[in-house]
Amino acid sequence: MAVQNVRTSAGSKLLICAARPASYDAAGFQALAFKEIAEITDLAELGREYNQATHSPLATRRIVKRKGSFNDGSLSVPMARDMDDEGQVLLKAASMSDDSYSYCIRLQDGSSHYFTAQCMSFKLNVGSVDSITAHTAQLEIDNDIIEVPAITFTLAYTAGANGSIVGVASQTVLQGATGKPVFAQAAAGFDFEKWSDNSTENPRSDANVLANVAVQASFIPE
Repeated sequence: MAVQNVRTSAGSKLLICAARPASYDAAGFQALAFKEIAEITDLAELGREYNQATHSPLATRRIVKRKGSFNDGSLSVPMARDMDDEGQVLLKAASMSDDSYSYCIRLQDGSSHYFTAQCMSFKLNVGSVDSITAHTAQLEIDNDIIEVPAITFTLAYTAGANGSIVGVASQTVLQGATGKPVFAQAAAGFDFEKWSDNSTENPRSDANVLANVAVQASFIPE
């Protein structure tokens, strides 16, 4: 039987915000304005790890093992250098600041993993003549990692009088994803005017969706 819920890491993103959440929970992080960090090539692994505390009683000779202190982990982030990218600019600023920044790892399945971290370094890697100029950032996570299941939004496109919608008029997309393009087609003798949110894009494809979209196309005589 095929494993339906297994996914690749393709499409995963790391996002950054200079502010910390007002409340350290899903709602607090979701209220922040994150920027994607471009050109990341690997996100490796992260997560809490406990140190081992042991006790060796004479009577049993068995080593008793318990959890001691813990570390919420670190993240080494390699990326191709693009200093026109807002995310990389923020990451460089984080490396020169004593403040913790907020981060979000968004996986292909739409789930989000929020945390705050100290950016300990933002090193330049020039390499050889056949290398891509790169940076590697080292993030030390300093609080709990909060996992939030995938959030979906609906995209609804309708046509007013004298026109129709070509494409998928009702869509469900993951948070931050891009919808399929739709086209507002005018009837004979009419032209497309605009969408009800004043967008004149046609065909239209909503990107980085962070809320439900419900718009209607209007048409005017030629």
